[in-house]
Amino acid sequence: MSNSGGALIRGARGLWQARARFSSKSSSSGIPPEGRMSWMLLPTKKVSKSNVEGEGRTAGQSTTDMLTKAGYIYQSSAGIYTLMPLAQRVMQKIELIIDEEMQRVGGQKLAMPNLLTPENWKKTGRWQSTGDELFSFKDRKSAAMLLGPTHEEEVTAIVKDMVRSYRQYPLRLYQTTRKFRDEARPRAGLLRGREFMMKDMYTFDVGKQQAIDTFHAMETAYRRCFGRIGVTYAVADADSGNIGGSLSKEFHFVNQSGEDTLLKCNSCGYTANEERALSKSPVDKAAGAGQNKRYVARVVEGSDGKVVKQRIVEVAHGHEPSVLKIKRVWPIKSNQRLEIAEVVADHDDSSSGTPSIVATIEPLLLDDCAAEACSSSSTSEAVRGDWHVAKAGDGCGECGGVLEAQRAIEVGHIFYLGDKYSKALDLSVLYQGQREYVQMGCFGIGVSRILQAAAECSSVEGRGLRWPLSIAPYLATIVPVAENSGTKAAEEVFSALGSVCVRGAHIFKDNVLVDDRDYLSAGFRLNDAQLMGIPLTIVLGSGFAESGQVEVQLRVPGMQTMPESPSSTSISSDGYEHRARVKVEDLGEFLSQALQSQCVALGMAEVV
Repeated sequence: MSNSGGALIRGARGLWQARARFSSKSSSSGIPPEGRMSWMLLPTKKVSKSNVEGEGRTAGQSTTDMLTKAGYIYQSSAGIYTLMPLAQRVMQKIELIIDEEMQRVGGQKLAMPNLLTPENWKKTGRWQSTGDELFSFKDRKSAAMLLGPTHEEEVTAIVKDMVRSYRQYPLRLYQTTRKFRDEARPRAGLLRGREFMMKDMYTFDVGKQQAIDTFHAMETAYRRCFGRIGVTYAVADADSGNIGGSLSKEFHFVNQSGEDTLLKCNSCGYTANEERALSKSPVDKAAGAGQNKRYVARVVEGSDGKVVKQRIVEVAHGHEPSVLKIKRVWPIKSNQRLEIAEVVADHDDSSSGTPSIVATIEPLLLDDCAAEACSSSSTSEAVRGDWHVAKAGDGCGECGGVLEAQRAIEVGHIFYLGDKYSKALDLSVLYQGQREYVQMGCFGIGVSRILQAAAECSSVEGRGLRWPLSIAPYLATIVPVAENSGTKAAEEVFSALGSVCVRGAHIFKDNVLVDDRDYLSAGFRLNDAQLMGIPLTIVLGSGFAESGQVEVQLRVPGMQTMPESPSSTSISSDGYEHRARVKVEDLGEFLSQALQSQCVALGMAEVV
C-alpha cells in the first residue's frame, strides 16, 4: 500500500475515533456538548498595560482588556478584531432584537456587497468628500474599488432599477453587515475600529410628510430596541455629518467614560449633542459690547486657500462659534472648507485710511446671545441666530431651563435624508400626475459597538464583565466545586433550570453552561464565571450533598435586592453581586421571582 493510501486510512481512523469519543462523552450525560465548557474555545489573557492604575481612562480602554481576557475578542491588528464564540452569542442576541423590531415596522432584510464601485459615489459627491477614511484600491484591471463604509448609493441604485410604480412604496430595506472605515487612530477596541458590524435601514417614501412620519416611526422602533437591550440610554438631537439630511437623532448609552458630551435641560428634558445643542446665554450688560467676541468665517477652496466668501460672526462672551451651525445656513461645496479665525484687534485708523474689518465684511452672523450687548446689532443685514457652541450652564434653547452635561457612547444614528441621494442618482416616481424625487431616510445601529458599549456601561471596574440578561452569551453557569458534586449533580441542576419560566418564557433554554473543566481549580472556574459576566452562577459545593442546597450568585445590572423566600437564606448583597442558598427543588420558583421582580427579564432600560 502506498504511503498516501496509508495516511488516508490513518486519518480516517483518527477521525472515527475522535467522533466516537465525542459521541461517548456527549451521550454520557443529559448536558449537550455545546453546553459544556470543556468543549469551548475559551482563551484567557493577562490584562494589558493600558489598564495600569493611574492612567487616564477613556471609553473602551479597560473594557477592551476585559473582553480580551475573558475570551470574547482577539485583536488581529490595529482596529481589527476576531469575535470569538462568546462574542458571537452576544452579537446574535443583539441582532435578534434588532431583526424583530425592524420587521415589526415593515423592514425587509437583504445583504448588499461590501465591495463597491465608485461610480455612484462620484455622482453624490461622497467619493471626494469622504476623504482618507474611505478604503479604496484598484483591482487587477486598474479599476477603482472601495470597501463600503455605508450603502446609501448602492441601495438607491437597487430601488431605481427594480421599482417602477408609486404603488410599490413605501419601502424599508435593511441589512446587518461588515463596514469599513480607515480610522486615522483606531482605539477603544470595538468602539472605534476599522472593521465593524452595523445594521443600517434605508427607507423610501413618495412624499416628504410620509418620509418624516417614517422617521418618527423608526425612532419609536429604535427606542424599543434599546429598551430591550437593557442599558440606560439617551436620545439626542444631532448633526447629520457626511451622511446629509435635515433631521437627525443619535442614540447613546450614558456612561461617564464616553467620548461624546450631551447637553440635557433640567426642566423640559431637551437633549442634544453639544455640537448641535441650541442654548441661550445671559448677556452681561455691565461688560458692554467689547466683551463679545468677533470672528472672521471664510469659505476657501483649493490648495492655495482662495477665499470664496466671508462673514463676520459675533458671539457672546465665553462662547465659541459653531462650524456646524454656520454651515447649516451657509452651505459650502464638497471641494470647499470653512475656516474661522478670531478678530484680535478691530478698529478704524483714520490717519492711515485703514477701515475696520467689520466695516469691510458684511453681513454679520449675529448671535442671539450677543445681540443685546452688540454695538452693531442695528445692522439691517445681520442674520440673527444661534451660532455658538453650547455648554453646560447655558439656558435651554427650548424653554430657558439650565443645560446639564453628561458623557455618553453613541450606538445608533437616524437621519431623514430627503432627496439628497435620490436626486443625485435620479430616483423619481410619478405620483398624482407629477414626477418627484423619492424621499429617503437612513437608520443605523452599531451592532459590534453595542457589544463593547454595553459591557462598558454594565460592568464594575475590577470585578469583571456583567451583561444585561437580554444579551448575555449565557444566562447561567453551573460550577461543581466539591469532590462529591460531579456530573449527576450538574445534570440535576441543569434540568431544574430548564423548567424556569419568567413572564411566560423559558429563558434558560439553550442558555446554560456547565463548567466541567475538572482539570482546573474551583477558584479558577469561579473567577472565570465572574470574568465572563454570566449573570447567574450556581455553585455546587459540599452543602449540595448534605442538604440539597446550591449557592446562587446573581450579577444583574439594575438589580438592587434579592427577594425574600422561605426556601432561601440570603448570604450577602453589595449592589453588584447577590448571593443566596437555595434548595434545588425551589430553584425555579426562586429565580423566577428574583428576575421578574426587577423587570429585567425582558431587558427594560431606563431612558434619560
